[in-house]
Amino acid sequence: MPLQNFRVRYIYFGMLDGTARAIDSPAGYFKHEMVVVADNQQEASRVVQDLGGTVIDVVKQRAAEDTGYFSKVSRNYKHKFLQAISFNVRAGLSAEKSLEEVILNDLGPQRMALNNVLEALRRGYGFVEALELLRWFDESTIAVLRAGEANGRLGQSLKTAVNFYQQSSSLIKLMFGAFAWTMVDLLMAVSVVAGIRFGLIEDLKRNPIRTEDEAKKIAFENALTWAEWINNLLLVSACIFTFLVIYILSLVISKDPKTRDFGYNVLEKIPVLRDIIKCGGVASTSRVLGSLLEGGVLFLEALKICKRGSLSPSVTEFWNDIEARTEQGFAPTQAFNHDFLDGSERLLLRTHRDQQQLAESLTSIADSREERGTSSAKKFSIIAFMASMFYSGAAVIVCLFVVFLQNEAVLSGT
Repeated sequence: MPLQNFRVRYIYFGMLDGTARAIDSPAGYFKHEMVVVADNQQEASRVVQDLGGTVIDVVKQRAAEDTGYFSKVSRNYKHKFLQAISFNVRAGLSAEKSLEEVILNDLGPQRMALNNVLEALRRGYGFVEALELLRWFDESTIAVLRAGEANGRLGQSLKTAVNFYQQSSSLIKLMFGAFAWTMVDLLMAVSVVAGIRFGLIEDLKRNPIRTEDEAKKIAFENALTWAEWINNLLLVSACIFTFLVIYILSLVISKDPKTRDFGYNVLEKIPVLRDIIKCGGVASTSRVLGSLLEGGVLFLEALKICKRGSLSPSVTEFWNDIEARTEQGFAPTQAFNHDFLDGSERLLLRTHRDQQQLAESLTSIADSREERGTSSAKKFSIIAFMASMFYSGAAVIVCLFVVFLQNEAVLSGT
């Protein structure tokens, strides 16, 4: 039988940990909680009883799973998880001990996955080796942490990873927030069009205008046909748009690199989205590179690490060009003379005098690119809103026209 997680609530004399809560009686006793890994509830209870505690209840926990893009472990949790480890490292604990302390203090559904890491630490795994078992973090984050571990600057690397997660999350939320509102508005408009097409129009077909004037009958039938075609066109266009969105989304979230690159290439052909993707990619990778250089990592090694964090093929190609120029013997001032950067960015990079100044320049570029990415994301939300309003407006106009036809039919029958 596989091991399971059990949340055990128990009473103990004195305060064992941060979960302790005082009870009224008996005096000096506190209620505690802990997660126990065991085969069954009885074994979990015995673990607490061996500590001298009195068990109140034992509840089996379900594990939170990580399944890539549709992870049950939220990005926010992962960010806080790294931040908690960073706090412990900055307080003087070793990386392995910091990770162990964070795991032991977690009483949530993630604990099942974390127990595997805890067991790995106790078997002698290193910090990054154990962290990789979670499969929570992308290759770039792991590479940054591995470089920090190798160079003895893990505290700085953790700070970089925390900042990277924080900045990338804000841009993703802005993009998907605008996209979500657009889809909601589109769904409402489509529901109106579908109601008209399969409700009012079909009713008018069954109950046409009643008049002896053949000209009016023909005019009514032509107008009804025209309204039907417009509704059909609106519904078909919405279906095509939805299909394209789902198709491109499936490409972008694919775990196959070639398929994912194809998806991003498609998105980069759309002007506003191209700016968001490129600015976001340059900002995140430049920040990682600047942080690694500030931490003392050699330029070429830091370059190879930072480029792994880009999902955009064009941004990856840019860093590949910089890497190739560096390997050919070009200094960073010459290597960064690239058309992918704008004039002010090239000027800033050409004037640096040492690695610390280069790191500062890259951080400045990351800040400006983030601002541009945020501005483009806002522009995208405005364009998407206007497009959805245009679609909704067309649906409302058709709705009013069909209602007018319905009134004509009703009045003709009086």
